[in-house]
Amino acid sequence: MEQKLNILAKQSILVMGWAVVGSQVVTYAIVQMLAPDYLDTAVKVSPMVSAFVAAPLTYAFFRQNVKLEESNKQLAIANQALGVETEIAKKEATLDPMTNVLNRTHFVRAIEENRSTKDKAGFFLMLDADNFKQVNDTFGHAVGDTVLLKITDVMRSTLREGDIVGRLGGEEFGIYLPGVTRQQAYEIAERIRLRVEDTSVEVEQGESYNVTVSIGAVFAAKQHNVTQLMQMADRNLYRAKGKGRNQVVFDAYLSKEGTYQTRYQSA
Repeated sequence: MEQKLNILAKQSILVMGWAVVGSQVVTYAIVQMLAPDYLDTAVKVSPMVSAFVAAPLTYAFFRQNVKLEESNKQLAIANQALGVETEIAKKEATLDPMTNVLNRTHFVRAIEENRSTKDKAGFFLMLDADNFKQVNDTFGHAVGDTVLLKITDVMRSTLREGDIVGRLGGEEFGIYLPGVTRQQAYEIAERIRLRVEDTSVEVEQGESYNVTVSIGAVFAAKQHNVTQLMQMADRNLYRAKGKGRNQVVFDAYLSKEGTYQTRYQSA
């Protein structure tokens, strides 16, 4: 700020100097044209008159520039604060507030955008915390929230950059793995399941609860939209629950005729 004030002061002095010179030139021209006999007197007096007139004008110029500089500074601060608030609002509208992964709407949108720009297909996983209602009823919702956060941490540490994860609602999450083979998708899903299985949550009276998840997976064929992928993955998830929970169930392959066939396979 001090440096800018010094610049403004120098500019003001320059303005004052040019004002004095300009007024002398104008005075000389007018007196020479209208009263040449008083030219010598006018030349002697004009610098004092010019300085007398230019001084307050220069001061006004300086003060106005100082005010303008201060206004610009305040505007910059306000714009920065607005930018931060906008980013926060955008983040809050995009992410699930508790787990900090994509909410359902933006999860679906992110998958659609990825599939529209990438040629390679992928796999869609639907993950659900096992016995979650029992956890809430037995230990309370605070423990239930901790379970979801533990699962989220495992997914973050396991998934690759570019994988898409979102909370679909309650204890249910969706994962999209772009550009992976069936074997790669299975390995990722199984890695998540095993890491969650090794996770425990402390409950009341020093007890701990072992967390498990069931995962249903489906090949994300291009002809199926995200809603259809969710429905197919949900069927596999239901199958995993029915087979005892804490497991991964895959299906999805395209027949030679190009139609979608369902084949359940427990990993």
